[in-house]
Amino acid sequence: MANPHEPQEAATRTAMSKRSQWLVVGVLALCGLAAPAFIYWVGPGSFGLGFRDTYLAIPMIPAILLGAVGVWTAIRG
Repeated sequence: MANPHEPQEAATRTAMSKRSQWLVVGVLALCGLAAPAFIYWVGPGSFGLGFRDTYLAIPMIPAILLGAVGVWTAIRG
């Protein structure tokens, strides 16, 4: 009978494919750079929002994407 707590068995049971791993890394890199770059190049005050509202709303877009990827990886794992 196999021990369910063996590290090798646990790693193979929950491992993501290489494509999925690179997708998560790509989303993290994109989200980590997208919002600051957008605010830097477009400036605070885009979309007709005020300074404070822009700094609150623009980072929410990558945050939603990161949340979706987190749920996706939790469901696949």
